[in-house]
Amino acid sequence: METNCPPQFLAIVVLAGLIFFLAPRSWVLPAFLIFSVFTGMTFQVYFLNLNFYSVRVFLLLAWLRILVRRENKGVQWLPMDKGLIAFACAMVLVETLRRGLPGLIYAVANSFYDTLGIYFLCRTLIRERKDVFQAVAWLGVVCAVLAGFMTAERLTRHNWLAPLGATTSWVTARDGKLRCQATFLHAVLAGTFGAVLLPLFVVSWTQGRRMKLLAVVGCIASTLITVSAGSSGPLMTYAAGVFGLLMWPLRGQMRRVRWILLIALTSLHLIMNAPVWALIARVSSITGGSGWHRFNILDTFINHIGDWWLVGTETTSDWGWLTEDVANQYCIVAKHGGLLAVVLFIRLLVIGFREVGIQRANASNDRPTEVLVWAFGCVLLSHLATFFATSYFDQTIVLWYLTLALIASLRLVTSAEVQEGLESFESTENAGAEVENYNEGSPLAGPA
Repeated sequence: METNCPPQFLAIVVLAGLIFFLAPRSWVLPAFLIFSVFTGMTFQVYFLNLNFYSVRVFLLLAWLRILVRRENKGVQWLPMDKGLIAFACAMVLVETLRRGLPGLIYAVANSFYDTLGIYFLCRTLIRERKDVFQAVAWLGVVCAVLAGFMTAERLTRHNWLAPLGATTSWVTARDGKLRCQATFLHAVLAGTFGAVLLPLFVVSWTQGRRMKLLAVVGCIASTLITVSAGSSGPLMTYAAGVFGLLMWPLRGQMRRVRWILLIALTSLHLIMNAPVWALIARVSSITGGSGWHRFNILDTFINHIGDWWLVGTETTSDWGWLTEDVANQYCIVAKHGGLLAVVLFIRLLVIGFREVGIQRANASNDRPTEVLVWAFGCVLLSHLATFFATSYFDQTIVLWYLTLALIASLRLVTSAEVQEGLESFESTENAGAEVENYNEGSPLAGPA
């Protein structure tokens, strides 16, 4: 067994274990989120040639607590659960067919242990309406602390989270722009973590007086994280979230909006000399960054579909210049899972947007709840946009699967509102019936 476990990591693991096993259930998800974000993945334990990096260690401890206390019982199966399981199984199947036993071990670790482990941990711990709001609040706290460290990193050009496993203690730069990354493996992913959450913090202003402070602090933190990353990727993610919020007035006409968008993109594809996805490269002329590389990766994968559609592909290095750097989540899925996994991955996004649409309609009589549900759709849109610019390969996966779990659990928020509405309606009916009975027994009542 090989390890990269300095004393501070061992202390963190012991502290995490104590919290997971001794604290109330409501503490487990916030603790898992905090430990995962602020502990770098350079801390690793190799056991039987399996890499247990920091997130996997915390995931193991959290699940041990859940299983020992039998807190996993009573979880209702939802469409998102089935969709994610189907996607994970496809990834394992295709990877095994292509590489045999090594592929099976790799895919089980990434698709079963990481994907299903993190997602169902979040689903198990989000059981009530208050759990959803608690998760949003703690995301705000995490972003506020992260923004503080990244701002300090930018001002001092020193990564103050290096003792907690950050990859470097200095700040990298590209084209004169500082790229702060805290404990994340790349500045793009650090910036993405903050940018994706902007819509949730914006709508927190509408969720009551206690959430207004979260709204202000969260929006400032999200902006600072995005700017400190010094990359165009998080800026586009930030813009996608703002765009989603601006679409709120058209919330009842999204079917028409989707058709207009599809027709517009198809028309551009027919009119432009380059394919429509070349717009990714055009955007970089405004925001800067490596937009051409992102376009080239997507274009190369589309042109080489014959090489990966069945069982993925082992390498892309011989497809062109820098094509081994697959900075695209959709292309990563294609590389490891083939066309089947790509279809199931897109289906997963569709399930998420459909759930947002259904729950928004259910909450149409309660504006704050409806706005909150819409914000989760904006967060999903931000992830969707981000996937064209990078893939998630560090603790950002925790945020991604937490997002899916929260969207799957939105019915907890809307069902509470529906139940309150029904109870209000029934109480009104009962009051009316009591008045009617009183009038019938009154001396002033007229003849039947």
